[in-house]
Amino acid sequence: MEAPLPLDLSDWVRLAPAATRVVGSDLLVNAGGATGSVERLVGSGPELWWAFDQGLTLGEAAARLTARTGAPPDVVEAHVLNFAAALVEARLAEPAR
Repeated sequence: MEAPLPLDLSDWVRLAPAATRVVGSDLLVNAGGATGSVERLVGSGPELWWAFDQGLTLGEAAARLTARTGAPPDVVEAHVLNFAAALVEARLAEPAR
């Protein structure tokens, strides 16, 4: 089995079917049914989850987050790529190219 290619800003991720619940500013996500673990998305995680749910590419999501926060684009882009990779690793999403 080949190792997956790293994600690129032109990629997008397809979210797994999941139950979600907003708790304060956090988002709880469960893609495994009653026996699956629940992941808590914090910080920009909920915003990125909804951006990916809308079909935005990783680059589009990064641009949106950069515009909202005013953070340096290279920092935000690295964060978005790492977050998307973590979603894939947790089986909450799969890469789509």
